[in-house]
Amino acid sequence: MTSAQASQRGGNRVGPSLNRLIARRSDLDVAQRTLSESRLLTFVGAGGVGKTRLALELAYRARNGFPDGAWLVRLADLSIGAGGAEVESAVVSALDINDQSATQPREKLLSFLSNRKLLLVLDNCEHVLDSVRAAVPVMLREAPQLRVVATSREPLGVEGEVLRPVLPLSVPEPATPAAQLIADGSVSLLAERARAVDPEFDVTEDNAEAVVELCRLLEGIPLAIELAAAKLRALTVEQVVERFGRRLASLTAPDAESRPRHGSLRAMVDWSYQLCPQTAQILWRRLSVFPATFDLELAEEVCAFGELHPDDVVDSIERLVGQSILLAERDVGTMRYRLLAPVREIAAEHAEQAGEADELRRRHRDVMLRRAQWVLDQWCGPQQEALLERMRLEHADHVAAVQWSLSTPGEERAALRLMARLRYHWLSGGFLADGRTRMEAALAAVTAPSPERAEGVWVMIWIALIQGDHHSAARWLSTLADLAEELDDPGVKLRVTHWGALWALFTGDADTAVQGLRTAVDGHRDRGDRELELAALYMLATALACAGRAAEAVEISRSTVALCETYGDRSGRAFSLWAAGLAEWTLGHLEVAERSAGAALRVQLPSEGIGVALCTDLLAWVAYDRGEVDRAAALCEAARRVWRSLGTSIAAFGPQVSEFAERHCAHRPDLPSSGGGELSVPLWRLRDVIDLALGADGSTTVARRADATEPLTKRELEVAALIESGLSNREIAHRLVIAKRTADGHVERILAKLGFTSRAQIAAWMARRRAQVAGRTGGIG
Repeated sequence: MTSAQASQRGGNRVGPSLNRLIARRSDLDVAQRTLSESRLLTFVGAGGVGKTRLALELAYRARNGFPDGAWLVRLADLSIGAGGAEVESAVVSALDINDQSATQPREKLLSFLSNRKLLLVLDNCEHVLDSVRAAVPVMLREAPQLRVVATSREPLGVEGEVLRPVLPLSVPEPATPAAQLIADGSVSLLAERARAVDPEFDVTEDNAEAVVELCRLLEGIPLAIELAAAKLRALTVEQVVERFGRRLASLTAPDAESRPRHGSLRAMVDWSYQLCPQTAQILWRRLSVFPATFDLELAEEVCAFGELHPDDVVDSIERLVGQSILLAERDVGTMRYRLLAPVREIAAEHAEQAGEADELRRRHRDVMLRRAQWVLDQWCGPQQEALLERMRLEHADHVAAVQWSLSTPGEERAALRLMARLRYHWLSGGFLADGRTRMEAALAAVTAPSPERAEGVWVMIWIALIQGDHHSAARWLSTLADLAEELDDPGVKLRVTHWGALWALFTGDADTAVQGLRTAVDGHRDRGDRELELAALYMLATALACAGRAAEAVEISRSTVALCETYGDRSGRAFSLWAAGLAEWTLGHLEVAERSAGAALRVQLPSEGIGVALCTDLLAWVAYDRGEVDRAAALCEAARRVWRSLGTSIAAFGPQVSEFAERHCAHRPDLPSSGGGELSVPLWRLRDVIDLALGADGSTTVARRADATEPLTKRELEVAALIESGLSNREIAHRLVIAKRTADGHVERILAKLGFTSRAQIAAWMARRRAQVAGRTGGIG
């Protein structure tokens, strides 16, 4: 398997392999030549034959030719027959495109790809073939520097596609001497994987006959070989042959419509299934309900019913991992598991045969509902970052649960309930646009007045307002008002007041907004709704600042910050600090405003792009008012990039804030500039923007002191230059021919000497140093 270096929101950069690619050198060489000459390469072959492994190895080796990276899109996470928008959304998510506008996924995707040179791996296309066939030609046409590597059991069938069939590994002839067997592809793979579970394993004259027979039974299919190798932990090759041979003989021959070469994989999976104790068999088939990765607790909650008890789950997972049926991945301090697509497909068939499929999907949806409610209950506490990360990891589960509910008669209201409970996944987790698309679908399916529809509508209003779609927000606000009357629900009426006030603020009526938000604060407090009370408070502080009542805004902000600190609410605290900084800035208190914006950035949630953009803009205005035009220009450009990546702009937050930005634009021609306002470091992540902004607000004085002398050794400067180029520690070690541990040590010493906490700060420091050496002036920071 190949690891992927995920970004904060779930982007999948192709990373180095966790094990060696065996017996595919010729295939890889041909594929590399093909990729250099063609823009669409498709690996085609049967399930389990190694298409994904070969595609990821190719992508990793080719990555240096693509400045914007090589990225993996796991289409296996999508349901069979998923539409074009689902496929395009999967690509958007894999690329970590943080465009949260109301535009369609295709528009976001094409806008992002148009001027970038990157490699895209579309894995497991066969079950969404029509959608992929529609999307790929458009991407290739609109993005001239894009190249695509696809894996599928059948060709995409689009213009320009070059096919590379992936065949099973070679199998040895009977009676081949042991000394010659290791040159055979299937034997090499079996031996390599067998040594992973038994370091003493070797191909000898004693077991050569059994090794030949096993590889021939498995027909050279890599996944089947790896499953068989896992059994060599407890069995000899001879025992595996004997037991698997009996199992194979009992199977009926595949019919003419069966996938070629798939019989041995199916036989190996079925045999592994039969070898498991009953509890592991039950768990295995039930795990097919999970579309992507899952944790132990989720497996217990969903799968432990009937004859399978919760205590059986952990033991069965351990057994399935040991048999290479389940893959284990460590993420965020916990273990997560997943079934490979071919294995999950067969497990799902067993679940259907057992009559459990619908029950599993319903239990899965109900568990996701409970988890979403738990997140809401915990939201105003100190675990917001962990809660967002958990929702990100379970995004595919959320989508599957919503889709099943919407497609199952009588379950539609549950889909709407789940969508509303996931509101901070959409609002703060970087999935705003995806949330809007799915919320609109859920609201279209549930039109009768109900508490679920009312909750969905006000979340929809919030999303639309943040996206700057004030017209749609007004339409949904009218719908919410009608629902409040039809349901005669005081809570819904209070939300009409709250979101009506926010709409007023964002459309320029700050005085009406202040009045409505004061009512909302009191109402939420009386109802014990801490979540919306805090939201209304920082919105009220913003409205007061925009209404010219800065002193009141500062007072409200400070009390809200204190309240958020008591609860441990980072999101509310960050927005309150920004509102305080905005108010102080309108009063001309530049240093206080700068400190407030900097403090907001330091507590900002990593995926809260809107907060980062607002604070960066505010710091730019402070710099502008001080006459630091170059710094202001750099910060304005950084904020502009964040807004653009989100698919919205500062104008969404109302004409007052928009006017502040316009009047304090750092690019006005009447002010002098040294030309140093260009960004000297790439801003791939929000963390990079935060580091840039904090450096610009005067907080990184250590870095400025370091610029005056030469604190780094010659070797450390070499390492810092490679960091600036975007290389990882492993890549630095390879480039300098040193151990990775040595590279790790160099990076740690560089961070300590310069007083930094991130690689982006090192990159920015190197850019400044280079400018000074060249005799230039200005720059960022």
